[in-house]
Amino acid sequence: MELSQILPAVCVIAGILLLKPIVNTIPSLIGCLARWKECVNLENSMKLRRERNIFAVFLIVPFCLVAARYHLYSPEFTEGLSPEGNLGITAGAFFGYLLFRAAMAWSAGRPKGNEKIYDAARNCPASFFCIMVPVILSVAGICSFSDISENLTRQLILYSILVLFIVSVIRKFQILRNCCSFLTSILYLCALEILPAGILILSAVLL
Repeated sequence: MELSQILPAVCVIAGILLLKPIVNTIPSLIGCLARWKECVNLENSMKLRRERNIFAVFLIVPFCLVAARYHLYSPEFTEGLSPEGNLGITAGAFFGYLLFRAAMAWSAGRPKGNEKIYDAARNCPASFFCIMVPVILSVAGICSFSDISENLTRQLILYSILVLFIVSVIRKFQILRNCCSFLTSILYLCALEILPAGILILSAVLL
């Protein structure tokens, strides 16, 4: 049995085992879409924060599987690769993106102000990742049952990611404004979100 067949089965089993923490976080995650204060409330709850983190880690494999299946990250050198090879490149790009964000966060340091508010801003993308992956899984599933072309499915998934990324950036900015100045908030957004995302996109286009 191929790896691309084994991993979905493992994800289903893990999802069943983690059903309780996943369900517990859903109301707070929906609230994060509606208002920035819910992002702070989630971060202030140790139980919800832990369950959100578990949910986010669990979703990494499904996200990489969908991203590889629909070639969301597709530099020219990936053409002709096997599904397993494409999955490896996609997972490598994803973890590289996370490491670069972590390095930028470390180099930027913490702004002066409320550390809990800053932690909520820093971890806001994790909450939106937990929203994004079920959304794109739903889009991929609906399209596969609707005989929609793979190219259109890819575009719909990318648009879904873009919309949720923009909402995540807006929420992060709203949170940062409560612990630092307008200019500092913009600089943190550029360093922690815009620059890493831009480099990821450029690597897909130029490589």
